[in-house]
Amino acid sequence: MNETATVLPMGGDEPLARTGLREQVTHRILMSVFEGRFHSGERLVVGRLSEMFHVSPTPVRESLVELAGLGIVDLLPNRGAVVRPFGPPQLHEMSQVRRILEVEATRCAATNWTPADVKFFQTEFQDLEKMPINAQRDQRAQLADTRLHSTIAERCGNPRLTTEVQKCLILFRALRNVSHLRDAWSEYRRVDDVPEHWKIVNALASGNPDRAAKAMELHIRSVEKAMTELVFSDHSAKHGKAVS
Repeated sequence: MNETATVLPMGGDEPLARTGLREQVTHRILMSVFEGRFHSGERLVVGRLSEMFHVSPTPVRESLVELAGLGIVDLLPNRGAVVRPFGPPQLHEMSQVRRILEVEATRCAATNWTPADVKFFQTEFQDLEKMPINAQRDQRAQLADTRLHSTIAERCGNPRLTTEVQKCLILFRALRNVSHLRDAWSEYRRVDDVPEHWKIVNALASGNPDRAAKAMELHIRSVEKAMTELVFSDHSAKHGKAVS
């Protein structure tokens, strides 16, 4: 495999590509936490993770440091990395931080959006809207999602804000993968955010910062709702109520 930072969607023990190992290990661990494979309070042992992912200890150690910075694990003396609690309250907190950062990034990006950006993303989402909703379209939509949010972060004109948004996106790409996997049975209809992305693209194309920021805010709130329902469906059933 020659692709850089190729990440397999599941949190299992398939071998990783030889490039971008830290990023891939981080993604795998995040998937495992969000899928409930790694539980709150569980120790993440470097040696065990190295065997699981077929990598040396170095990218695993680097990944655990990154995950501590993202608030997913605690690095404790004599205990190593321990998984922090993750449930609906934590997802809400993460979404709130993302909304604060990415709405502002979108507001700033609206005045830096280029004609090439407009043409590329309008074409991309027009094509997606014409496709039938299936696994092939979902894969392409996820790639478009990644490109759009990354480009907005890059165009905001504030390097520090770009960095913080990209940290949030590491978390939400893993959450997105879990949500899409769980929504496959309904043909991805609960996670179909192409129409929302289309509104963001058109708002950015208008050059109106407030319109673009509002479109992003509505999108992030919608994503939080869908992710809560999909990621914590078992949690809701156990407590006898739907998660809103």
